[in-house]
Amino acid sequence: MNIELYIVASVFIIMVWHFAFNTNPKDFGLFQMIGVFVFGGAVGYFMNSVEVAILISLVLSLIFI
Repeated sequence: MNIELYIVASVFIIMVWHFAFNTNPKDFGLFQMIGVFVFGGAVGYFMNSVEVAILISLVLSLIFI
């Protein structure tokens, strides 16, 4: 798994999501989203797939946030 690619994609997705919904920096949802993406990255790392990591992160962020 290319971890640099996952970090860049995750930062881009989190920034777009953050600016699209216009959340406050004090909003706890942003930290939850970062945690979900870290968890998705860990699962993707063990499965050796960037696509699985991004898919799990997006699905979990849509469910829990």
